[in-house]
Amino acid sequence: MDILDILFPKSCVICSKHGDYLCNRCKKLFKKSLPECYICRKISPNYLTHKKCAKISSLDSVAVLWEYNELSSTVLKKYKYGGVLDIEDTFLELIEKRLSEIKESIILGSKTLVSPVPISKNRLRERGFNQTEKIAEVISKELNRTFMTDLIMRKNSDSIHQSLLSKEERLFHKEGFFVPNGNLLKSITDILIIDDVITTGSTLEQITKCIKKVVPKMSVKSICIFRGKPFYKKEREARSLPLNQRN
Repeated sequence: MDILDILFPKSCVICSKHGDYLCNRCKKLFKKSLPECYICRKISPNYLTHKKCAKISSLDSVAVLWEYNELSSTVLKKYKYGGVLDIEDTFLELIEKRLSEIKESIILGSKTLVSPVPISKNRLRERGFNQTEKIAEVISKELNRTFMTDLIMRKNSDSIHQSLLSKEERLFHKEGFFVPNGNLLKSITDILIIDDVITTGSTLEQITKCIKKVVPKMSVKSICIFRGKPFYKKEREARSLPLNQRN
């Protein structure tokens, strides 16, 4: 056992049980997401975007690993802002295991490039690292695809935290991305963008749009770690209740 583990024993960030930053019981509480079209949020094999939902800036598929809820929010915030550096290994191992379960369902070309959603210089100074870059590197290794950090760059260094914007504001807030070296795209069949949380998908679509300005026929896909529960599930559950119990 490491001397630091004796002086500062690890405990689960969810239930505080000693031993690890995520105990085995709490790991099982992560709710796995089903394959769906990221636009209409209805079930879709291989996480493909429905043709009837797609538009020019749409991604071809978006795979989500888990539902974003109070539990996953706690873990992600500890990873991004909590200063618990050792939680990174535990969190990335969890991602790697979940990805191994679904990777056969994600359709990728042989010349796929994996790239994280870039963060601004200000955000990088605040956190000291790009958490999405670490996740993207793990995913690229698990999928046996090339990893690149500077494929896409962010124009606006003073970008607003997406978490501070409402759903409607996210749709209209333009971050501004660009591809610094279009030559890198010439021999690529697919680009796989990695993000930690997807809400409306507007950030991913902005990135897709800037990529397709360089290569219009490029296939752009994404893997995101978390996404909130779709509204249609709540509506379906409500319809299953007796009329006198519905809101």
